[in-house]
Amino acid sequence: MAIHRKHSAVPEALGQIWCRTLKVDSVDADSDFFGLGGHSLLAIRVSMLAAKEFSVDVPAADLLTDSLFSSMVERIEAASQRTETAELATTSTGTEA
Repeated sequence: MAIHRKHSAVPEALGQIWCRTLKVDSVDADSDFFGLGGHSLLAIRVSMLAAKEFSVDVPAADLLTDSLFSSMVERIEAASQRTETAELATTSTGTEA
């Protein structure tokens, strides 16, 4: 049985953030933040830009402990899904979940 996920814009938008911040031409799923020249101050910048772009909490500490691009994409998608679910629950009940 195949699992179908709706298309996510997260990889492209986050990739642009990484490329601008790290001054690289491209990133892929296996790109490592530190391997591309990242450091703790840039991790904070990426975290802040990603939080603004996706309207979710993106702790810099997560990037420091797991620096793969694909891992950050997964964390943002999961946080976005939780936010969407909470918003739907609030809309359907009229109160916060």
